[in-house]
Amino acid sequence: MASEGWVFDSLVGFLKGPVWNVPILTFVENKSLTFEADSDYEGTSDYKDIHDGYKNLVDFMLGSYMEDISITPEQFEAACGKASRNIKSEFHQSLFEQVWAADDFEIFKRMMIQKNLELQLQALEILQHRYGLVPQSFVSDNSLPPDENAIMEQVLKKSLAEHEAMKAEMDTETQEIEKAIAESQVEKERLESEKFQEHVKMQRALNLPDPTPIRTPTAPTEQVGEESLRARREYLMQQRDRLLAMKQKERIKQLKEYEASSSKGRPKSSYAANRAISGAKIDPQTLQVRKALAARLKEEVIGD
Repeated sequence: MASEGWVFDSLVGFLKGPVWNVPILTFVENKSLTFEADSDYEGTSDYKDIHDGYKNLVDFMLGSYMEDISITPEQFEAACGKASRNIKSEFHQSLFEQVWAADDFEIFKRMMIQKNLELQLQALEILQHRYGLVPQSFVSDNSLPPDENAIMEQVLKKSLAEHEAMKAEMDTETQEIEKAIAESQVEKERLESEKFQEHVKMQRALNLPDPTPIRTPTAPTEQVGEESLRARREYLMQQRDRLLAMKQKERIKQLKEYEASSSKGRPKSSYAANRAISGAKIDPQTLQVRKALAARLKEEVIGD
């Protein structure tokens, strides 16, 4: 078997790649739609079931990865214990969150709420692009992995092309709502504020320092009636759901391109990824490797 150092280096590459990211992010985005910042999660079995499904998915993907490189859970744990000391520099924070969220419902909840808010902000940005209120290219988000920014760039291009083709068929009321959302700062500032507050809660759940407070320019006072505000938010939610479907298509395309170009390939984990995104039931696997990986990451990143 290859050296333990190589095993962990290989794992880093796996967690950064589409075979891991496509099913994980597809699950997180689809299930995040029911997670709201002001919801009561105490004693709610539905949210626990979603978390259990996420744990099963993480275990299933890690188990498939181990099969691909022909190592046992014990060997994997040993590799985690002897990993290189520069783990933090090799991981985007979102990857830490994805691993830790499987072990900790509080972190999972924060990750899901942030993702819901992030999707709404992305949908809002697409509306702003349609009306020429922001630059024509997608503004890269440093909180996202590089591949996700590339996916958003492709989604933006397709969304703008579709909107141009359908614009003549849109009724006046829809156009007015769309334009009002794009031009208004009310929704943007609300979503950005909520996302930042969730980011603060996530940092605290991870025992990391509070982030630097964001400062948003004060927008001119807008008088928006409750009915209009409700209609705008409902429409934005619809756009979020359309965005979600487009992102999933781009991710599937990304996974297929990776599988076609990969000389070595990962037959087990690629199969697992495709099963996951197709909605197939994921059988739970009893694996200690997730806990070993999470413990190692915590030790290196937050010193626990």
